[in-house]
Amino acid sequence: MLDDPLLLAFTLVLVGLAAWVHGFIGIGFPLISTPTLAAVTDLKTAVVLTVIPNIALNILSILRGGNLGASLLPHWRLPVYVLLGSLVGTHFLIGVPGAPLKVLLALMMLVSVAMNRIKGFDWGFIRRAPRTWEAVAGLTGGLLAGTVNISVPPLAIYFMALGLSPIATIQIFNLCFIVGKLTQAGSLAAAGEIHWADMPGNLALTVLAVLALLVGMRLQARTSPAQYRQWLNVSLAVMAVLLLGQVAWQTFSH
Repeated sequence: MLDDPLLLAFTLVLVGLAAWVHGFIGIGFPLISTPTLAAVTDLKTAVVLTVIPNIALNILSILRGGNLGASLLPHWRLPVYVLLGSLVGTHFLIGVPGAPLKVLLALMMLVSVAMNRIKGFDWGFIRRAPRTWEAVAGLTGGLLAGTVNISVPPLAIYFMALGLSPIATIQIFNLCFIVGKLTQAGSLAAAGEIHWADMPGNLALTVLAVLALLVGMRLQARTSPAQYRQWLNVSLAVMAVLLLGQVAWQTFSH
């Protein structure tokens, strides 16, 4: 899968950078790694290459904050909904052509960038029916996780409406992510999309990702996440535009 030396070098740098960002702000690995790899390969390859590193980073991010019971138990239904949505979404990933999924991925990235602009919106309707919107956010996030590897927008809106603390938000985010990734990995393996021959490469990427994550976590305490979040938003916007341009070029050049 990574026989091309240039693609291999690009993937190593990208995985290290994305994992560092994830350690720095608590989320971000799939937001950076998936669309960038999809731009130079295809979406399915990008997902297969990053699914195991993703799971490892999610586990470490969940464990880091401590006080897991208080953060996770009140929201135990959310990962269940994410699991169900991921099952459906992964079947779309396997059977649907790549171009529509890339458009969806780009749109979801733009929604993620816009999250900071809608913080002042009145989310009272979510707080008045939290169980209903928990199901909506979880199923939608799982569907997006299974198809385009990004579940942040619907989950972030739900957490924002509830006013959860940053630690609780990061832990629940990563719990939902790991449920989605495990479901996605199992579905891809069952469909023959993940091969044992690719395992050494995936494990090497996982080791690199964990080391970069730990560096990002150490820097987190000494640097303002707001500055890096601004850089991340600009990068996501640029990558979304590039992905849309790539799909338009492939569509109209044939």
